[in-house]
Amino acid sequence: MNQRAWTGRVLALAAALFVAAHPPSADGAPKPEFGNRVIVEAVKRLRPAVVHISVKRKSSGTGGLGGLFGPPKKEESPSSPFGGLIPGDPSATGSGVIVSEDGFILTSHHVVKNTEKIQVKLHDGAELKARIVGVDEKTDLALLKVESDQKLSSAPLGDSDTLEVGEWVIAIGSPFGLSQSVSAGIVSALGRDLDQGPYDDYIQTDASINPGNSGGPLANSRGEIIGINTAIFTRGRRFRSIGLGFAIPINQAKAVIDDLRHKGYPVRGRLGVSVGKVSLEESRKLGLGRHRGARLATVIRGGPADKAGLRRGDVIVEFDGKTVVTWESLPRLVARARPEAEVEVKFYRGGKMETARVRLGSRREAPAKSTRAREEFWDELGMKVEALTPRLAGRFGVSSTKGLIVSSVKRGGPAARGGVRAGDQIREVNHAPVQTYSEFQKATERARTEGSVLFLLHRRETEIFAAVRFP
Repeated sequence: MNQRAWTGRVLALAAALFVAAHPPSADGAPKPEFGNRVIVEAVKRLRPAVVHISVKRKSSGTGGLGGLFGPPKKEESPSSPFGGLIPGDPSATGSGVIVSEDGFILTSHHVVKNTEKIQVKLHDGAELKARIVGVDEKTDLALLKVESDQKLSSAPLGDSDTLEVGEWVIAIGSPFGLSQSVSAGIVSALGRDLDQGPYDDYIQTDASINPGNSGGPLANSRGEIIGINTAIFTRGRRFRSIGLGFAIPINQAKAVIDDLRHKGYPVRGRLGVSVGKVSLEESRKLGLGRHRGARLATVIRGGPADKAGLRRGDVIVEFDGKTVVTWESLPRLVARARPEAEVEVKFYRGGKMETARVRLGSRREAPAKSTRAREEFWDELGMKVEALTPRLAGRFGVSSTKGLIVSSVKRGGPAARGGVRAGDQIREVNHAPVQTYSEFQKATERARTEGSVLFLLHRRETEIFAAVRFP
């Protein structure tokens, strides 16, 4: 092949790749999917709806996300692994996004938690007092309200379910108090479970997010909000982005905005089951591949699932038209469904695919009335759980001094009705082994989404199961 022919082929290939990457617009001219002007236009569309939030806390103490990953270990830096607000600062800043022209603003709950004054600064410099109208503690969201004489610029809400890894995204907020700062990156991962709660479904991005970005928007290249920035992962004593930022999917927020506005807290769908993972062996037998579904560990008598004919051991693989990728994803799908909605559930029973129609129940998730730590007493279940010590081992006549023990049970409470007794050692929560109180708390918190929890207890020389319903 001569030089001219070879050069011609290279140019033809380059032209083909350009057209593939830059599809033609309506007038036939190639139009870039992403580039300098795309960023500019998206930011122009978004910035008028992004606000700077200043807060005055009721008392000083740890800021940030309040230790979403728990207190730091002794050998680690005392800094929180998540960004947001700088720890120990009673007056700090965050971000928010206007979601309606009449003054409703979506932000992170940890930005406005435990505050006595909230001030919002608009894009044009105007400052307004804000009040909290609703909070969703489980997903770290809060809805604020400001009063203005004019209509405010609201941001368009996108569809986070259509996001793809590698897609370009834009973050706008107030890192270190520098309002209206813009950064860009890509979606690094989807569906991240950070072990912080039953609805963990974070968008991971490498867009630069720093303390003060919390509550601000993560947007796609069309200028649509697809997430609310809530956290960064950091190491050491310096609060700075290292390319590991996390945002709450906007579809998760859209599912609760109306409830926050009208009730002050979310009301989520309820299936009335507890779930566990499907073994790899069973997954292969059923032909599930990597989408392994969720096995029903318990089905509450008289609950929505029970009324629809679902049984313990059924493996749910599809809920309301959406694939149940992992067992952890089923509670998220149920939570996003509206209470009283009738949904179709596909499941395997005895190796055969079956279908059921389920009318969901409802679960109110009002903020906790008390903020005291639950390190010793899980008051909702009516039992006191403690780490085993020689003193407790002697008191209840057990040989082990490791693990957890139920030191007292409230008469007539949920735990007592479920068969739990003082002196029972807790081995598992919903088939997950637990050794520490932190593990117990997280596992029980996950189970709360379905209204009941299954404990494996060691009592004298036997092991028994106890199903306990949340009040």
